Amino acid sequence: MQGIMETLFDILYLSTVIIMGIIMIKKSGQNKQYRLFGIMAVILGCGDAFHLVPRAYGLLTTGLEANAAALGVGKLITSITMTIFYVVLYHIWRIRYD
Repeated sequence: MQGIMETLFDILYLSTVIIMGIIMIKKSGQNKQYRLFGIMAVILGCGDAFHLVPRAYGLLTTGLEANAAALGVGKLITSITMTIFYVVLYHIWRIRYD
């Protein structure tokens, strides 16, 4: 049951964040801050997908232990995308307060 519920939540979360980010980018017009917030959302969703998709796969198939390599690579990629996420947030801060 955990595998099904967690996977459904992950799908809902990833879909919502990525779609909202794309909508923000499309509707940003000339507002650079708004566009950067949309880019942050897409980066967050895509980065999280790298560790949530292997986790969901593991939960629904042979278990997390059997998919340790995919989970490890996913967490590595997620940590890199989170760093990029915070760099973009820093740029937003500079635009807002400079």
